[in-house]
Amino acid sequence: MSTELLKKSLSFLKNTVNNYGVSQDIIEITNIATINDGDEFLKSKSPIILSIINIEEDKIAKNPNIYIKNGANASDINKLTNPAQNLIITLLFSAYNQEQKAENYENGLIKLEHVIRCFQEKNVFHIVGDTIVSPETPNHTKLILDLESLKFSELNQLWSMLGNKYMPSVCYKMRMISIQNEKLLEEKAIEEVTIELHDTPNKDNSLLIERIINEE
Repeated sequence: MSTELLKKSLSFLKNTVNNYGVSQDIIEITNIATINDGDEFLKSKSPIILSIINIEEDKIAKNPNIYIKNGANASDINKLTNPAQNLIITLLFSAYNQEQKAENYENGLIKLEHVIRCFQEKNVFHIVGDTIVSPETPNHTKLILDLESLKFSELNQLWSMLGNKYMPSVCYKMRMISIQNEKLLEEKAIEEVTIELHDTPNKDNSLLIERIINEE
């Protein structure tokens, strides 16, 4: 499993939207909560800001399996130290209006609709790094984007938490990013077995058991 999954997944989504039938980059990855502290670094006057607003464990898809196949034979199995960690990443695509102009606001709405159309057409991706691969490819990352509908009360809580005024936006739940430490658990072979029988007058029983173990 590759490292930097969060970074590479966001970069993949950014490139996916930017390459979806447009001639310019419309997505910029930054923290929407701090955008008003300084936005001179933005390339566009009305970009779509992609931010992570929550990271949680996907308990439904939690897999306690700690064994992986490492060969062609059924017996070629390795044991991992811990099971895979599946995450749900809540993403926010916000239409940002840098200069507070009407034309920028309208342009932002068009770009936001572009994002929705992109993930409505395809919302499941199998990737390695930033490249789409087939579902049969070993050790790939599967991304599933589900549109999340927020109520007015939830929107109010969200933008209050972000410390910003409401912007036209769309929220997605992204799953599943599997973060797995493939460090194998060291298993030591049993080199010696000692069996002692207590409270018995017959010492031959102990000798008999030791002889059976040694013969096996």
